[in-house]
Amino acid sequence: MHLKIIMPVVLLLLLGPGASHAAFAGTVEIQSIQIVPVEPMAGEHPDITGTVKAESAKATGETMEIIVFASLTRPDHAVKVWTWKEIRIKAGESKVFSVPDEYKVKLRGVYKVDFTVYSKDMVPLNKLSKSFTVVEPSHPLVKTTSQETVTGSTGISSEKASGRPAYDQHIGVGAYVNTVNTAGGATVLLWPLTYVGLQGSYTVGEFTTAEVRLLARLPLAAGINPYLGVGYVNVATERTVDTIGIKTTFKDSGVSGVIGVEIPLRKSVFGYVEISGAAIDLKKEVTSGGLTGTAEVNYSPLTVGFSIVYYVF
Repeated sequence: MHLKIIMPVVLLLLLGPGASHAAFAGTVEIQSIQIVPVEPMAGEHPDITGTVKAESAKATGETMEIIVFASLTRPDHAVKVWTWKEIRIKAGESKVFSVPDEYKVKLRGVYKVDFTVYSKDMVPLNKLSKSFTVVEPSHPLVKTTSQETVTGSTGISSEKASGRPAYDQHIGVGAYVNTVNTAGGATVLLWPLTYVGLQGSYTVGEFTTAEVRLLARLPLAAGINPYLGVGYVNVATERTVDTIGIKTTFKDSGVSGVIGVEIPLRKSVFGYVEISGAAIDLKKEVTSGGLTGTAEVNYSPLTVGFSIVYYVF
């Protein structure tokens, strides 16, 4: 005899805004990057600013919305990213963006700075790069300024970066929801390296699940980072076999896989959307009153999960 318990499948549609906007009749470019000094000593943060300017073929005063990214690549190839969103700039106007002192400058060598400007629809408009060199305190310090200057602007304003990049987050705790094999619970994320992390989660509901994973993350300048991983999952559920009237526990474990994206939500808060899979077989031989048979609980091998994680460090 076979018992089939079929779980409902929740289909999620992720919809984004699709409204179109009139195009800006002109250009927006990174006009200059200024770094002072260009040879800071180890442990000293230089002042880094990028100037964005809008030019229009129409009358001065036309406005568009842009997104600005600044990234800093250290000699060990570690990357930090800052984002300025919902920036409105008028034709003929310049805006100055200052990079916060939220990065380490202990390593000697060349540090690369990139500024990139996008339209509000994430269409790349312009990019500019520059570098500075961190030296030992005994090295002669050259206090020079960039030769690039801001000219011809009708107005200059300064913007501050908001939030912390994912690469500066190391230990996070949060909530996890499995929408297909219905369950919810807690998750813990540890990123000892920028590209490699560990995750542990425990959820209860229709199924009780414990899982550990090894993750690989690909940081992108846009801040939305894809990741994938492998893990080991243990699944259990207690059900009543109606045919012979007994309650028993079904459980199985095996290798799992996951692919997803990491999305910054607020300062130190990140969201995760993922698809994961595992070959779990919840079957069991049951016996009662001389009756023997195989009972089975259906478990979807492919699931969709969501989590929100707060990074405490």
